[in-house]
Amino acid sequence: MNERDLASATIAEVGGLLASRRLSPVELAEATLRRIERLNPSLNAYTTITADYALKRAAEAEGEIGRGDYKGPLHGIPYSLKDLVDTAGIRTTYGYRSHDDYVPPQSARVHTLMEDAGAVLVGKVNCHFRRDVPVECFNPWDATRSPGHSSAGSGLAVAASMGLASIGSDTGGSVRIPAAWCGVVGMRATFGLISRRNLFGPSWSFDQAGPLAKTVEDTAILLQALSGYDPEDPVSLHGPAPDYRASLAGGVKGVRVGVLEELVGSNCTEEVEAAIRGAVDVLSQLGAEITEAPIADAAGVLDIHNTIVEKESAAYYRRVFPKERLDRIDPDMTARLERGARISMSDYMDAKRRLALLKREVDRVMGEVDVVASPTCLTTALRVAETRGWALVRGREVEAGALTLRCTATASDAGLPSISVPCGFGQGGLPIGLHLMGRWREEPVVLRVAHSYQQATEWGRRRPPVD
Repeated sequence: MNERDLASATIAEVGGLLASRRLSPVELAEATLRRIERLNPSLNAYTTITADYALKRAAEAEGEIGRGDYKGPLHGIPYSLKDLVDTAGIRTTYGYRSHDDYVPPQSARVHTLMEDAGAVLVGKVNCHFRRDVPVECFNPWDATRSPGHSSAGSGLAVAASMGLASIGSDTGGSVRIPAAWCGVVGMRATFGLISRRNLFGPSWSFDQAGPLAKTVEDTAILLQALSGYDPEDPVSLHGPAPDYRASLAGGVKGVRVGVLEELVGSNCTEEVEAAIRGAVDVLSQLGAEITEAPIADAAGVLDIHNTIVEKESAAYYRRVFPKERLDRIDPDMTARLERGARISMSDYMDAKRRLALLKREVDRVMGEVDVVASPTCLTTALRVAETRGWALVRGREVEAGALTLRCTATASDAGLPSISVPCGFGQGGLPIGLHLMGRWREEPVVLRVAHSYQQATEWGRRRPPVD
């Protein structure tokens, strides 16, 4: 396989070639590693490249498939992990200089599940928690732009085909925002569906791992591997996972799609509004029933979210990081943790009370529609320098931090499944994402609507100009 083939490859397509032995897992791993070697110096997606490990795993996969021991559609597929997912024997930095030399003794559950499925880890990708410092990796559509926040390396690695999948993590939008800004698919499942064991998660109320891939079908394949009850995760959900890939069939005829007009109208840029309204029109033409879905006090979700996250983070870091490492953490993060510690327990509990009211309001809305549609982000990818300042939206200066979470935090805070799927491009050829939020544990509906839309459009087939 050459790099040009790799640029357009998907898990579903390549998986069939691997299963039928028309493609060697070693050949696929070698092509991926060559592409990483060529592109990573300019994009900085990878913090650790596991070339020897990947080639060993690929050789094992080749032998297993040759013996008839085919494990399924991820067998032999190269993927990456956000650099906060613990990997036994492989460096995990959590995005901080304090952990440049840290090697975990145990792997996160999501890593072992991917290993069990036969996937091939090619490396750990950029993780960026530091809200007061610009991201240190770059969007493959335009290197002056941000690829998103936190799971930034995951989004750009998949978009640039430096691996066919990545596992990121999402507190308020950190899987879906990089997916939107990098032109790929990213999903946050129902809270508790994916194990958090040995996943660095400063907010125990919201943090969860999530898959990123080029297509909704690939995302369904990944979700199948990652879902399942884990007795060592206190929030893990019981019950068998449905066949997510099979759930993609059936179309959207009669599906009730509620449009969150507050986010589609004057609060986003004109080009984002046009793309979202165009996407809603496509869903209507496919047979979906379109209505409005107003969520009362949706504007207050950021204050609720940030109060809870900052207070929990301040406690989490001090409990999880040894003092000698916490003393070496970056100064901007030290200041952020100090601010979080100053949030009173009264304010934290009040945010929890408001969260309960928000969940009740979202439940009401989800009783009237099957999915809620909105932009994933109110703008296309911001310039890297803008992400820690102010951005211009319809002639108004808006604080960039609020822009990046405004559309995604509601699903996170309510614990509901949601997905970002490419739905167009703005000025400068920058991707735009459609965000779809569904009911609790109704991933099959969310995936089916997203897949139907993606099959009816060509946005998801475009690749960034890095070849």
